[in-house]
Parts: sequence; C-alpha cells; structure tokens
Amino acid sequence: MVVAAWPSVAWAQQSEPKTAAAGWSVVAGMGHFVYDEPNVVGHRIWFGVSAVSAADGSAHGQFLYRHERADGTLVAQGRADVTCLKVAGNVALFTAIVPEGEGTAKNHGYYVKIIDGGTRPDVIVDAQAQNGTERPPTHCLDPETDLPPELPQRPRYPVLTGGYAVYGAEQSQTAAELPDAGDRAR
Repeated sequence: MVVAAWPSVAWAQQSEPKTAAAGWSVVAGMGHFVYDEPNVVGHRIWFGVSAVSAADGSAHGQFLYRHERADGTLVAQGRADVTCLKVAGNVALFTAIVPEGEGTAKNHGYYVKIIDGGTRPDVIVDAQAQNGTERPPTHCLDPETDLPPELPQRPRYPVLTGGYAVYGAEQSQTAAELPDAGDRAR
C-alpha cells in the first residue's frame, strides 16, 4: 500500500547534534503493527508522525493514521495535529487531536508512546479518546501509566515495518529508557 500523503523516510533524517544543540526534541517516522486485542485481533495499523517540541514546551507536527480490519477493509484513515511532545532518552510521548470537522470520529485524540529500539524493532503503545461530547485532553498522556485504573493495561506492540527516530534535547541514556517489550511482564 502506498499513500502519497504518508510521511517519508526523509522526515526521520534529522541531524541529531543540531537538534539537541538547538534545544528541540523530535519524533519522526512511519510504522506498521497489528493489534491482538479483543474485537480488533489482526487489525493492521499504520502511524506516521513528524513532530517537534521547543525548549519552551510548545509542540507542533502532523500525525497520520490508517486502520484496516484483518480482511483489509478500511476502518479509518486521516490526520491529526500534534499538540504535545515529550522526549526522554529513547522514549517519545505525544498527543494528536483530529481537527474539528475532519474524519469520522468527533473529538478524537491519540495518545502514543514510541520506544526507539535502536538496532532492535521499535515498540509502540497507543490509547484513543473518541466520540465524546467534549474535546479530549491535548496534553501528553502516557498510555501505560496515565489512564484511569479501571481501564485495561495497554499492550506494547512491536513495529513490524518501518520505524521511528526519537531525539531529545538532552540525548542521554537515562532512567527513561525502558526495557525490551519481551522483558516486560503483562
């Protein structure tokens, strides 16, 4: 599948030293993974993102998504505006909100965690808010730790095709670096 509007590999080719020196954090790339949760087993998901945050905390960028059922029929496709980006080590958290009047879901928000695996596959965790009566939160939420306790734990998915580049203003190997998805007990 090729969609002309999807992010290109060039988005991920940011200059790490220049990015870090300027105090900017960046997440860029496109990846594909497959859900294995009830009601969406085998659904194929593509997420593309190109986003930056400045030293003052402001963030901007675009998020593109495509969701297909296991049989290949389209569930949803579109874009959202990145409203928040936080990077620590190899982990990026971002929020993207579908603009008013675009897409089929009203007040739809994506809350995404990307773990840049370096030489190993990247890992992605996502949660969504949709069809509410109010606009969803625009600040960064970690889909593994910031959701209400009555909701089930969000699974980690390995990125099967593609990948993401994560660069922080203070690029370092800190406690924010998370263990490999295979090491985490569910």
